Amino acid sequence: MKQINIEKINNGTLDDAVLRDFVFSFVEDMKESIFQRFYREKRSSKEKRFAEYLLVELVRTLLCMPPVTFYYVLKYEDDLRELLGLEKLKTIGNYDDFDRKRKYLKMHLNRIMKRNLKTEAGNFFVLDLTIGEADVNKLRKGEAVKKGLIDHEFLHSMTKGTVVGFQVAYLINLSKLSFEKLKIYSKHAEKKRIWEEMVNDELGTKQGNIKSVLADAGFFAYINYLDSARLRIIPVIKARSNCEEKLMVKLENCDSNLVWFGKKYRNQLEELLEEFEEILQKTMKWVENYDDFKDLRGKIEHIFKAAKMIFGMDEMHIYYRKHCFWKAFIILYMSSLLCQFIELNGININRAIPLLAQNRHFS
Repeated sequence: MKQINIEKINNGTLDDAVLRDFVFSFVEDMKESIFQRFYREKRSSKEKRFAEYLLVELVRTLLCMPPVTFYYVLKYEDDLRELLGLEKLKTIGNYDDFDRKRKYLKMHLNRIMKRNLKTEAGNFFVLDLTIGEADVNKLRKGEAVKKGLIDHEFLHSMTKGTVVGFQVAYLINLSKLSFEKLKIYSKHAEKKRIWEEMVNDELGTKQGNIKSVLADAGFFAYINYLDSARLRIIPVIKARSNCEEKLMVKLENCDSNLVWFGKKYRNQLEELLEEFEEILQKTMKWVENYDDFKDLRGKIEHIFKAAKMIFGMDEMHIYYRKHCFWKAFIILYMSSLLCQFIELNGININRAIPLLAQNRHFS
């Protein structure tokens, strides 16, 4: 991206020329770092269509175009058509056909989630939640649940009317601002279950790299600290004020649960025990100094700010869990890629997101 246009955004200016340079530079980076791999490698036609779908969604949203308008412009604008180089979604018909079918392609998400603009390795993660709601009072309550129009576990109290509520849990690698895992839960799902599935099951290991996971006080539970430490994870969870002393005692007396067979592995066992002790010490230190991680948590808030202000995450009127998963994934993935691009180009993210939000259009 041109330096003069970066400076304009940082100074609070986003005219048509600056926006065009921003979008075109973003697309160039996306194709070079992510989507070309789908064509260099032997990927299926479905995966290539999905890659192009994400590219189209990013461009048309940032340019404030609904799908029909985007494809009309694409037909007559040679530069944009050449830049995108669409092979699978060349027409609005191709786009609509894939848009109807994309919810059935969940099996491909894990392969695409880890494709990012930033590639540096890192072992520091953040676990967080956002709440989504959709008013479905126009649907008859009992009939809607019975026929499967909405997921019954997502319902609020009947005294509040028929409202669908859900939690979007996401695990982000802070070094890359990239998604490691995303999952949809009932609004009443236990935080201990979410922590186990999103953190321990995803990152836990007996001998691999030590990882750290930052989370707020909503995930406070003694078992979350102890089980994670045994899986070589440093849980940086804000402790409740009246429980911190008891937590420290439990951590000091935590056993490793290591089981080892054979004398020849004794040296490795001793090393693992030393590292386990280090994990416990760091956990206690970081819990006491949790407020020092405020700036790190702020980086993640930018992703959700972009998701809501630019890509319309606060308007997800979806009643099926599988549909919600897909739309949440697409929006949050696009938001993380956008934040990566902004950071890599030295753009002031606090300026860029509100400016881009002025052109918001997501359908």
